[in-house]
Amino acid sequence: MTEHAQPTVPADFPLFEGGPFAKVHEVLRLAGTERRHLWRSVALAVLVTWVPLAVLAALQGCAIGPDWHTSMITDVSMAARFLVALPLLILAPLGLRLELQAMVPHFLSAGLVREADRERFLANIRAILRWRDSRAATAVLVTLVIGVAVVFRSLTVEMPDSWRTLGTGGERRLSLAGMWLVAIGEPLYDLAMLQLAYRVALWWWFLWRTSRLDLRVDAAHPDGAGGLAFLARLLPAFRLPLFAVGASGAGSVANHMLLTGAKFVSFQSAIFVTVIVLVALTAVPLTFFNRKVAEAKRRAALAWGAVVGRQLRAYEEAWSALASTSAAELLQVPECPAYRDLSALTVAAQKANTLPFRMVQLAPLLVAALLPFLPAAAIDVPLKDILIQAWRLVK
Repeated sequence: MTEHAQPTVPADFPLFEGGPFAKVHEVLRLAGTERRHLWRSVALAVLVTWVPLAVLAALQGCAIGPDWHTSMITDVSMAARFLVALPLLILAPLGLRLELQAMVPHFLSAGLVREADRERFLANIRAILRWRDSRAATAVLVTLVIGVAVVFRSLTVEMPDSWRTLGTGGERRLSLAGMWLVAIGEPLYDLAMLQLAYRVALWWWFLWRTSRLDLRVDAAHPDGAGGLAFLARLLPAFRLPLFAVGASGAGSVANHMLLTGAKFVSFQSAIFVTVIVLVALTAVPLTFFNRKVAEAKRRAALAWGAVVGRQLRAYEEAWSALASTSAAELLQVPECPAYRDLSALTVAAQKANTLPFRMVQLAPLLVAALLPFLPAAAIDVPLKDILIQAWRLVK
């Protein structure tokens, strides 16, 4: 079978569903890709994390205390983490899953994968899905979560007076709400974050292995990126997880500002670096194909340039022979559409972007990651002034 006649084989790639915890979801009737299953998961997550914290804090008189330090209900970081970030982390895989299910088969249906590499490509998918279901990888994630919980517990006990702790001095101990936070709330949040990060890492690995194949990249492809611009379709789906991570960080920043009186400007550098890193995590794997498109451009420039040059010289010679032809006769001379078409293809190849995305496509991701910090900034600076400054920057 020739490359041009290769069949369109479905390449199922459910990277952001299933996994070692799928059986737990089935028992809890949360398994499935429909929105209702995700919303059930969101409701359960809130009921298991934030609600018990409020109830247990209320039992010990810490739900609404005399100040910010001792009030669980007014703890901005807890609301941001368990009422905003965790639900969004649960909902985020939906958009990622839908895009991947359309994008990955496109490598085959668009003929980007040569017949000789078809099995390697499908084997690549199978390998990634095996790692998705890896019990060893899951054990590592759970171990990391436990390690973070141990460190978090020691840090929590050493914190100043708050709803998380009871007692003073050497007798300081975790409150009931503090125990629930350390044992249940924080581990569930960390597990959701690490699981998403792990699957994004697998997406990096898939793109890296795919970029090593002998792909059929066409420098003059109408998408302006050698036929690979479809990869940028996944970028908008990352807005939700970036907003979730930003919300969690913004909650911690706002809480620290309210408790200590720190100014937002002291966090600006850390926020800027964090946002840049988050956006880079979504865009960098797409640069793995840079070399493929660059090579295609070089080949097209040489091959098509030579053909266009020969056609141009032949065309000029033909017209030179018509130098003494009358104007009426010149109107009857046919044009040379082949030369015109090849010239257009050559120009298109020269203008092709070696990246499958444009920088402007990263702007929504920057906004998604920065937007949660707006309320924290408003603690120091009136929201009206912030919006005016932002408008001046984008004008």
